[in-house]
Amino acid sequence: MENGKKRVALTFDDGPHPENTQKIIKLLEKYDAKATFFQIGKLVDTNPAITLEVFAKGHEIASHTWNHPDLITLNEKEVEEEISTTQSVIKTVIGELPTHFRPPYGNTNESIKEIARGYGEKEVLWTVDTLDWKSRDPEAILKIVTEEVRDNSIILMHDIHSTTVEAVELVLKYLHDEGYEMVTLRDL
Repeated sequence: MENGKKRVALTFDDGPHPENTQKIIKLLEKYDAKATFFQIGKLVDTNPAITLEVFAKGHEIASHTWNHPDLITLNEKEVEEEISTTQSVIKTVIGELPTHFRPPYGNTNESIKEIARGYGEKEVLWTVDTLDWKSRDPEAILKIVTEEVRDNSIILMHDIHSTTVEAVELVLKYLHDEGYEMVTLRDL
């Protein structure tokens, strides 16, 4: 607890999304919150302006592979390719390499962690799974956060669902009212 404040990292997977990511950025701004966006390489390649905007607003861009495969089903060379191509496109767009990596579905093993480390990326999963992709229900998402959030929690959401955008406003208000500072993983 720096400055006596509780901290939490909001993380968003599977973007950038052509509409929802920017809506979430505006909500984060409203609450003076920062977040980490685990982005899919091929979507960064398709929507570079959105990734650049997220980065320019002070949020962290992290790696979520090129195609979102289940990495444990791939060989080492394929895993390396998923990580290195994503790194390359992120560096081209924002001018720096990502330092955090999240394997799709959270499926990982020592080999995958080691490959990510070799590319200078620390693997990060989550401590609060909002199940936003499953419920698509803002109230259900908020309920999970209120029940599970603690100081230093890492909250998982996905910026590809419009229902998550609705939930983000509720979650940000709750966290703000509870005295949480919302920071990037780098600052957690």
